[in-house]
Amino acid sequence: MPPSVAPIKVLLVDDHEHVLRGLRKLIQGEWPRMAVAGTARTIAQAFATARDCKPDVIVLDVQLGERSAIDHIPELVRSGAQVLVLTGHNTAKVHGDAISHGARVVVMKHEPAEVLLREIERIHGLRDAGVIQ
Repeated sequence: MPPSVAPIKVLLVDDHEHVLRGLRKLIQGEWPRMAVAGTARTIAQAFATARDCKPDVIVLDVQLGERSAIDHIPELVRSGAQVLVLTGHNTAKVHGDAISHGARVVVMKHEPAEVLLREIERIHGLRDAGVIQ
């Protein structure tokens, strides 16, 4: 990657601290391709952090505590970021609802880390290419 290309800024949203730490370490290990723009453990923190750090991609856990984050995807998309849902729920309804609310892709938590990294790059590249807005 040429040094003049800015890293993909990634906001990580999960209600489990150990998951956030693992995701942070994964993304930090991808420097200079990617950088952690921020982390959040609640949807309210996600909105505030997205507003402050202007991420390119938001990696969003579909279940934040007792609440589903799916209904909040449209507002996160309006922040200008592409939303990637990261979930352990392997049901067509959850996946379909996430996509219909504006998520660009759903990645299962059991997938290898390379899948998550590839999808972050892919949806960011689609935006940069003008394929999605």
